[in-house]
Amino acid sequence: MEKYYRGESSLDEERELKQLAPENELPDAEQDMLDFFGQEAILPDGLEEELMRAVEKRRTRSFKIRRLTSMGSAAAVILIVLTVFLDVRNKRISKMENDFRMMEQALLQVSESLQPEEQKQMLVLWVDDDVEIVIN
Repeated sequence: MEKYYRGESSLDEERELKQLAPENELPDAEQDMLDFFGQEAILPDGLEEELMRAVEKRRTRSFKIRRLTSMGSAAAVILIVLTVFLDVRNKRISKMENDFRMMEQALLQVSESLQPEEQKQMLVLWVDDDVEIVIN
């Protein structure tokens, strides 16, 4: 009993102590303590299966969360790439439109400077050896 009180007894020794000491020889407090710890050591039936189901359920849930997170990350990457692509495309189109307007104004100024005064109603856009572009 002294070894048991000091916390130095093993489980086998505690079982042996319980078997050797009849209930009427031990004081009530010691008997109550042995009974309490003896009952506490017994696990309920099905506890292991219930714990395994809970662990499996949590693992399944964490797998679903990881899968959703990875799918969300992939969607975010696709959205960023698409946004950058569309922005570059719009900038390129805008630059081409600006270049076209500048070219159109330059051609208009050139045609106005080349056009004789008596033919103001006609607008010459381009004159080459073989081609002449004129707008009425």
